[in-house]
Amino acid sequence: MSGIIKHLWALDAPTIATDCGLFQLGTGGTQLAVPIPTFLIEHDLGLLMFDSGLDSNAAGDPARAYGPLAEAFDIRFPEDHRLDTQLESIGFTTKDVRQIVISHLHFDHTGGLDLFPGAQGFIGADELRYARTPRALDAAMFREHDLDAASRIDWLEVPRGYDHDVFGDGSVTILSLPGHTLGTLGLQVRLPDGKQIVLSSDAAHLRSNIDQTTGMPLDVSNPDKENGLRKLKLLASRPDTTVWVNHDPDDWKLNRPNGRQIA
Repeated sequence: MSGIIKHLWALDAPTIATDCGLFQLGTGGTQLAVPIPTFLIEHDLGLLMFDSGLDSNAAGDPARAYGPLAEAFDIRFPEDHRLDTQLESIGFTTKDVRQIVISHLHFDHTGGLDLFPGAQGFIGADELRYARTPRALDAAMFREHDLDAASRIDWLEVPRGYDHDVFGDGSVTILSLPGHTLGTLGLQVRLPDGKQIVLSSDAAHLRSNIDQTTGMPLDVSNPDKENGLRKLKLLASRPDTTVWVNHDPDDWKLNRPNGRQIA
């Protein structure tokens, strides 16, 4: 059986900015602001979120929730970009979200986890374990508040190397893309017109990561990251598939020509 979703929204995104060398090895010297994406999918069986973005308490005053990180990453977070506010403007509440896929547990993807304590969660293998005991190099990317919120979600772990069909109809498939973290996940969605869109999460930060098969300084495994980039490149070669690099500012503009409702 093959199915399609009813709607896909790429919600209005806060931004963080830092030297572009953090997003791709071998670059640097230029400040780059990137979107912090969250996606809402409506299926006949319910609502699914892909990632949860930044903490809603940071809206209007990022330092309130993130302290020194707000300045270090130049976080820009307008009040109307709050996740709960945007869901309400579409006609839903956070309680309507039945499932949430977390691409990985870095702070820019987990800030809204406390909004979905009753949801069924999907997370990559070993991601929770690593987030509790990370290397010193990337320890600052994991936030205790978010990990506490994660402990209140009922998680299903997606095994390494396994792509999971969420609804059993081919409409939403979780992609195993380890390398940036141990359990990094992407998402493949079949749109109402039958075309496919692949949401990369941090399996790639910029389009040039894929083009040059080059990762970024905080990747936990360069060989795994490069394999993930090759997988994205292979998916993009299909005539029915668009790979959306979720942090890439140009991809963000290209794939949201009419605003947040994609389909």
